[in-house]
Amino acid sequence: MRMLASLVVAGALSTVAVADDAAVKMTRAELQSFLPGTNVTHTNKGGSLRRWTNEADGTLVASTNNKGTFGGAYGTSGGSATGTWMVDEKGKYCIQIDWKRVEEKWCASILKAGDSYYLGSVDPAQKIEFAK
Repeated sequence: MRMLASLVVAGALSTVAVADDAAVKMTRAELQSFLPGTNVTHTNKGGSLRRWTNEADGTLVASTNNKGTFGGAYGTSGGSATGTWMVDEKGKYCIQIDWKRVEEKWCASILKAGDSYYLGSVDPAQKIEFAK
């Protein structure tokens, strides 16, 4: 049984590695051209669905259904907040959002695999959607 579990884990890891190999890291120039005006949909690790638009001036207004950390003061309702986005010198997509209870701030490489985009690694938990 232990060997079967090890094979299943190894198989899952090799699937991610193959998917990562098929993905292409977007360059800084590609991101600077692609991101302005895109509507973003992302579910964070806590399960909160968040949406915003990357405005051409580097600003955004985000909304969340607040299934996790961000949003309402008591964590029970949705909310919205202002923030900024940019592409840093390393070619990473960076956001900063001033939620009511906490500041969200992160940067990640954007990987493109087919018609899908991911934050740092090709993993369903890291998927982010961009639409114009």
